[in-house]
Amino acid sequence: MKINYESRWNKIRDNIGNRDAFICCLPGNTRYLANSESPPGCPPGSTMSFVVIPRKGDPIAITSSLEEHRCRKEASIEDIRLWTHYPDIESDGKTAIEVLKNTLKEKKINKVFSDSKISLGKSIANSKNDFVTEMRGIKTKEELERIRKAIKQSDAGQGFARNLVECGEGLTEREVRTEIDYFMGRHGVQENSFTTIIASGPNAAHSHHSNTNRKLKKGDPVICDFGVFWDGYCSDITRTYFVGSEPSTKMKEVYQIVLEANERSTKALTEENSGHNIDKAGRDFIRSKGYGRNFVHGTGHGFGLEIHEFPSLTYKSKVIAKESMAVTIEPGIYIPGKGGVRIEDDVLVNGNSPNVLTKAEKDIY
Repeated sequence: MKINYESRWNKIRDNIGNRDAFICCLPGNTRYLANSESPPGCPPGSTMSFVVIPRKGDPIAITSSLEEHRCRKEASIEDIRLWTHYPDIESDGKTAIEVLKNTLKEKKINKVFSDSKISLGKSIANSKNDFVTEMRGIKTKEELERIRKAIKQSDAGQGFARNLVECGEGLTEREVRTEIDYFMGRHGVQENSFTTIIASGPNAAHSHHSNTNRKLKKGDPVICDFGVFWDGYCSDITRTYFVGSEPSTKMKEVYQIVLEANERSTKALTEENSGHNIDKAGRDFIRSKGYGRNFVHGTGHGFGLEIHEFPSLTYKSKVIAKESMAVTIEPGIYIPGKGGVRIEDDVLVNGNSPNVLTKAEKDIY
């Protein structure tokens, strides 16, 4: 199914009130409005500096000479304006903001919403508005088709990772990462959602981790956290495995607590429930088992065009779950010097019956 950009533009137009236009410069938002099927690249970003959605007339994209040809090939917007400071290249201005100001003046746009603070001068009334960011939180059938394809690849990657880790005594974290990335790359993914994380033994006590040359040892917990892009949309999945399939009694207990917390927060991911309550469902259980201090991050986040996007499911989150929001559920327990466990699924809000999209096995015994 093709992405219907026109419907996105029209939805914005229907929600800007008396404003003349909506201006986006956040990379995820500009991709959403013009080239969703292209991944963010490295460093993550967008081919476009700005996208302008006028209340009347066609959208306008502003890009640099660096990204011009790729932008013209990929973007669904026809009116593309160029900025560059190189004198040999014909352009519409020397900077992106200069081209934006000239475009607004040309189109007689005086009142705008924007997705971040942009200095447009005294002649333009500009208010920051999160409508587009929040609009992205509700996934369409076209988006879910792409997300499911990305998840299928990362699920397969987890199956490979499990076998590799359980039989991988003596391999380094970096070697495990390399093998997993190669496996998924051979299956045609566009790129990784983020750098694959392999955290073994005491390193598994780090909720985020930079892979090292530490060798996997028998009994180690190994957190495997990764995702991929497929047709511009991403996945994000974490499993924890044990080298030799022999966790210690302590880590076996921790694993079961995290698994139960994952299931409780997943069940709480119902339409109209709050992010706070979804987080609380798993966090309270972990706290009741004496590990409240060891759950150091939020329960989950939205994902799609970006690996972290609206909504956020945290202890203080006031966000309300809506039908077709795609979020992660990822409780964890981290014990300094010992190791840790995180279990992360990609889950779709589906009325009162959350739909767990990730299928990689969680029962490791």
